[in-house]
Amino acid sequence: MGEDLSMITIRPATVADTATIVHLEMTIIDQMEIPMVAKLGRDNIEQLLHDSALADDTARYSHTHATVAELGGAIVGVAFGYPSASEPHLDLTMQRLLAERFGELAELFPDVETLPDEWYLDSISVAESARGKGVGTQLLAALPEVVAAQGETVIGLNVDDGNPKARALYEREGFVAVGELMIGAHHYTHMQRDLS
Repeated sequence: MGEDLSMITIRPATVADTATIVHLEMTIIDQMEIPMVAKLGRDNIEQLLHDSALADDTARYSHTHATVAELGGAIVGVAFGYPSASEPHLDLTMQRLLAERFGELAELFPDVETLPDEWYLDSISVAESARGKGVGTQLLAALPEVVAAQGETVIGLNVDDGNPKARALYEREGFVAVGELMIGAHHYTHMQRDLS
């Protein structure tokens, strides 16, 4: 990459960022082994997430839920998150589009991922060209300010038990394990950081 990573800008995403941030998010979705992705195809799911994000500011992967890392004018990372109280409503537009386009009534994300009274970090995704260079750490470090601005005091997240490097990063940032759950076929540890 050759660029100075101290020049990374962390900022709220804009609607113009939608295609890029949804594309970055697909890296995470690929790892989740979601049956609907295998059934309908990755490109169809990416288009569905993109279209629902543009149609509905409350959608899971809307720019309103995203903070981006930008380097040299290009987005190299994104963090998606929202208050846990929003979770039941995040996918309504996507589910409607899924039914209209594919006749599918099953949910893409059927599992409850949040705990009550937390701001939930849905995901952090970093472009392959910028991985291992601190982009995820910078996004994570910016979240307390984002969360506080929304009136929340606890950040929650789930880390795949098969990803010890991510868990170590979260622990360094002050997150502690508070529970366990299954999301799809993967076992996760739920972690929280209290900002109060």
